[in-house]
Amino acid sequence: MTPQQMKEKTKGIFHLSLTPFSKSGDLDIPALKESIRLVTENKALEGEDVVFLALGTTGEFYAMSEAENKTVIDIVTQEVNGKFPVMIGSGRAGTRNTIEVSKYAQSAGADGLLIVPPYYVMPTTDGVIRHFEDIAASVDIGIAIYNNPAASKLWLPMPVIKRLSKVDNIIGLKENANNPNAFLGMLQNIDPDDMAIFAGLGHFMYQYMCFHGCNGYVSEMLNYAPHLALDLYHAGQANDIAKVRETADKMNIFWNWVFRLAAKYTGIPSAVHAAKDIPADMPYYQAANKAAATLCGMPAGYVRAPMSSIPDDEIPELREILKQMGCNVVC
Repeated sequence: MTPQQMKEKTKGIFHLSLTPFSKSGDLDIPALKESIRLVTENKALEGEDVVFLALGTTGEFYAMSEAENKTVIDIVTQEVNGKFPVMIGSGRAGTRNTIEVSKYAQSAGADGLLIVPPYYVMPTTDGVIRHFEDIAASVDIGIAIYNNPAASKLWLPMPVIKRLSKVDNIIGLKENANNPNAFLGMLQNIDPDDMAIFAGLGHFMYQYMCFHGCNGYVSEMLNYAPHLALDLYHAGQANDIAKVRETADKMNIFWNWVFRLAAKYTGIPSAVHAAKDIPADMPYYQAANKAAATLCGMPAGYVRAPMSSIPDDEIPELREILKQMGCNVVC
């Protein structure tokens, strides 16, 4: 796709693809292929606004070698095979590294790129802008900025995003601000003709921002609760406040369980939260979604170290939670 075409498709549900690993930690290629097919062949998604998003935080790109990341890029683009747009997470701490992965994703057939700001280091404002400008100049496909302070330590403020939105092939913003006013500031000040903005904190932020022009939201739930993912998007587009609330509340049955697990099994605070706080879901974020997908018949596999899989004695409660949500639990 051209960047303009990708911008027009940057809406709806941004499907967060899981990367299955075996119990021993190896990349499980047959499971990856099957998990993609189960979503692409879901009849309920025909004609829907869906973008496949692979190798972001959910896809555990950080735990894989670049050779493994390239394997995942190849498999995702080949298996989706044009049925839905594919956006690949190609952000790395260094500009050259990011350009290398971005070029590879383009050559493999990706329609767009998701690029987090440089992490580990703390560049100047001009350094961040140069970083994105240099990446944009190196590829011909659309780029979405992944404004995620939990991962990068940086939150790019509205004036920086607005400046980058004027770069021809920077066409999207995955906004992970957990402050509604900050998110609203992006929607109010950035020309939608320049950039499509979607909620990086999923339904947590979309349930508010859908009433202010937000294009869509990321979700893991096409892997195990597609009915809820679709219901929320449709309700948001229809400005149906009651339905948005009802659907978000159903989603929260799962997420409240994840929050309880995080508090139960870790006491390590996050530097991006108050010192006393544990990040609400991150210790079990990928593992919980993989466990839910597995219970609903998708071969999602295990997480890769240093992350931990869901303890076996917690699975029965998850099974009952998925049933409460109306999911098709098969094991």
